[in-house]
Amino acid sequence: MTSLWAERTPRPDGIAKTLDGDVSVDVLVIGGGMAGMLCAYLLGRAGCSCAVVEQSLVGSGVPQHTTAKVTAQHNPVYARLIQEHGVENARLYYEANQAAVAGLRQLSDAFPCDFEEKTAYVYAEDSTEGLERELAAYEQLGIPHHVLPSAPVPIANKGALGMERQAQFNPLKLLYGLAPSVDVYENAFVSEVSGTTARTQGGSITAEHIVFATHYPLVNIPGLYFMKLHQERSYALALKDAPAVDGMFIGEGGGFSFRTYEDFLLVGGGGHRTGKGPGPEEGYRAIRTFADAAYPGCVECCAWATQDCMSLDGMPYIGVHRRENPRWYVATGFSKWGMTGSYVAAKAIADLIATGESPVEDLFFPQRSMLNVALFSNLGTSTANLVKPGKRCSHMGCSLERNDVEDSWDCPCHGSRFDADGNVLDGPAPKPISVCKRERPLRPRLGRAIHNAPVCSVTGGGVGALART
Repeated sequence: MTSLWAERTPRPDGIAKTLDGDVSVDVLVIGGGMAGMLCAYLLGRAGCSCAVVEQSLVGSGVPQHTTAKVTAQHNPVYARLIQEHGVENARLYYEANQAAVAGLRQLSDAFPCDFEEKTAYVYAEDSTEGLERELAAYEQLGIPHHVLPSAPVPIANKGALGMERQAQFNPLKLLYGLAPSVDVYENAFVSEVSGTTARTQGGSITAEHIVFATHYPLVNIPGLYFMKLHQERSYALALKDAPAVDGMFIGEGGGFSFRTYEDFLLVGGGGHRTGKGPGPEEGYRAIRTFADAAYPGCVECCAWATQDCMSLDGMPYIGVHRRENPRWYVATGFSKWGMTGSYVAAKAIADLIATGESPVEDLFFPQRSMLNVALFSNLGTSTANLVKPGKRCSHMGCSLERNDVEDSWDCPCHGSRFDADGNVLDGPAPKPISVCKRERPLRPRLGRAIHNAPVCSVTGGGVGALART
């Protein structure tokens, strides 16, 4: 399964290097996704020497699988922010995200990436009560907006609230454009981080500051990120011969989302906690069933899944990794809004390193209170899966679930994923696992034949391995 961005965006030659020996820089950024590349770019412009290490290829994680909306809207969020954090913090959240939209708009001038200004809408399917509260919050915060009596999407709805001057883009085009301006090392898996040094199979990198921009933090047990993050998967289709929509749309509470790219319509949805819930088979089925009914005769050109890190309170964790180590920084928990959140994080961390302060450091402080009902859900899931029998994750030993649709092993505790050979697809797992796989799953998937003969493959790894500091 390949995303539309990977299909439509040729990778230029020579945009990254191979690490062969030891390196010393001012700042090491671990992770070659949107947050990491933007952070290194901004730090470079501030005069810092930076290196980015990426365990695979630039943009091969979330950026390659996102729907790439750039918006400060984030579903109905502002009424809740006002209630929980006050008017000024809610306004600061909006301003930081709107500044990210503006920052990406400016970058798109230097690095063309099909950046298109659009209005972002959230539509109500059942009741308008939530949107009415959000509309009042927009008015209180002075957010430019307008209301549609009915959203132009093929779902019965009761209207939509639009945030003006948002955008959509091609994330790989931006990253490939940025790469020549950034010192990037690919296929450099970081096996250990200690003090000012990170070690990879190709050499060590020593830096005064280290930024963890690995989606889920590589070091997550000190800092308690394993308690305050979980991961979710959701699904997207690129459709040909489907009518375009004027704007970007998402259903209140996580309904189907819509945007266009060139002559494609992108439809997203079917989300669930990684390794739990209805699972990818039902996720793909739900979105395909909807597309078949809503757009008869359309052609599915690409289908893919993405992985999102969800924080306890819906706001990202951006800033100092933990108090005991003030020269380590983290950017995570973007809760499905990673394209905008990545720029917010990159700017905040670049400011902290270059000047010692950021206007949003208190709002997104990673060590803020964990008292939230989501904490107990995370702890309950971890406890249940630590005692459940089955194949074990190399992160903290949780029982893995077989994912036949994507031919992987998925962890419901912290969202690690492993391929059929036991190699790490998604962290925080620090190493491969041992597997006894089948040439094909027990039931058909994506048109493949059934084969039942088991073939054992051992690739190493262990149970309960923890990221070291």
